[in-house]
Amino acid sequence: MVSSSRFDRFLKACRWWLSPREWLRSIVSLDDSVHNIALGTAIGVFIALTPTVGIQMILVMLVALFLRFNRMAALIAVYITNPITTIPIYYFNYKVGTLIFEETWTYEDFSRILSGRWRQALEELVFEVGLPLLVGSLIVATVCSVVTYPGMCWLLQTLRGRAARDESAEAVLSTRESAGP
Repeated sequence: MVSSSRFDRFLKACRWWLSPREWLRSIVSLDDSVHNIALGTAIGVFIALTPTVGIQMILVMLVALFLRFNRMAALIAVYITNPITTIPIYYFNYKVGTLIFEETWTYEDFSRILSGRWRQALEELVFEVGLPLLVGSLIVATVCSVVTYPGMCWLLQTLRGRAARDESAEAVLSTRESAGP
């Protein structure tokens, strides 16, 4: 039987992994410039939405060799695709790609492929659904990452502005209390 503390740690890890709110909290609490965090998040979202499951973290680190951004924000953002979200995301990307290329794979076909052995799944994805999936993924990833950058800038500036106002209000209150009546 699994001890309750080990199970509790497992549930806490799963909560972070499955919760967009926890991802955002982790990202907005990073100590870096608004630009670097927003750019890192946008890069992570772009990589997450491309068919690169299994090498996404490596890709983030490779991109970091050429661009300056918050790597931690990007590494957190690539968790958009995880074992629970991969099939729906890839299927949606594939369907977007089929707007350009005519293909007829079903959601069940994707589920069957991605639930099998990794090498067989990769071969089928590349050779049978590769072009629509790749083009659809690039379209979706581009749109989502372009929207992510200004969205994260706004969120970070709003939260940091609110925190600064709260700190200044606390400083005024503590000054008044220390000055006395």
